[in-house]
Amino acid sequence: MSKIKRLERLLLSINSKKHFTLKELADEFGVSTRTIQRDLLNLIEMGLPIVSEFGPHGGYRIENDRILPPIGFTEMEASSILFSLQTYTETSFPFQTQSKSIVNKLYQFMPEDAKDNWTQIQKRLFVQLPLPPKNSIAPIILEAAIKQKIVTILYTMKEQKLYSNIQLIGLFSENGEWYCPAYCYSLMDYHIFKLSDIKHAVINYEPIEVKDFTEVSIHNWASQITPRNYVRLKAEISEEGLNYCESHPFLRQFIRTKENGLHGLSGTVLATFVEKAAEYLWPLKTSISIQSPIEIKEFHARWAREISTHYEVILNM
Repeated sequence: MSKIKRLERLLLSINSKKHFTLKELADEFGVSTRTIQRDLLNLIEMGLPIVSEFGPHGGYRIENDRILPPIGFTEMEASSILFSLQTYTETSFPFQTQSKSIVNKLYQFMPEDAKDNWTQIQKRLFVQLPLPPKNSIAPIILEAAIKQKIVTILYTMKEQKLYSNIQLIGLFSENGEWYCPAYCYSLMDYHIFKLSDIKHAVINYEPIEVKDFTEVSIHNWASQITPRNYVRLKAEISEEGLNYCESHPFLRQFIRTKENGLHGLSGTVLATFVEKAAEYLWPLKTSISIQSPIEIKEFHARWAREISTHYEVILNM
């Protein structure tokens, strides 16, 4: 019996026992106690929590949790587990220690090319709850973003159906919708596509020159790209506003600290993304003073007027 097979069977055997000795295992597997001892050391090095007990009734046992039999994962299955556990490695999560252990074990045994693929997934995908409905286009878009391939899409814009070649920065979810920022070769500019507007998508695997998005990710794209049509964001924020912006996946990339120690937001925002940026800034209320663009001020002023109309009856009572 090969050593690997013996270790697998040994793991299954001791996992079913509350207590065991070297002689018992040696007799079971037909090898010397010295061989079993070496095998147990190998399992301990792999992370199996085996502890020894001294005394007349001494031996070995598995500490606390039992170990599941070996489970084989594909590279993408392992990557999906790693991605799902990212949030749960924080100290506030009850199973934080176990989550970190799983992440370390999976990553340790991934081949180098699978580790590179996992790095790309981290750069190209960002998920927020609630999750969007299932979308058949999402896996194609994510694969193209990871591999940095051009995608030909059929999408709707202003009730028109259009074809375009796009290079994706990544994929993110927000309020139950999927979005993908990309460079659109038809518009000759950057654009944020809503996945529900994309009706068909095909990856182009031909060798085509693409933009260098090495330093551009789904987490920093707005501050890294140079669109043709944009507005300039400039604002001052209070300490309370700073806390909000630091925790916001979009706004945090625009935070700047001035020489006088005051904090602000500075950068360019896609012209087609101004209303969404206004939505992100709206919860700051009096914790922000916006200098530009005027479009965001106009959105906030309009929303404030719409809200105030709901209270006019109360004010006139």
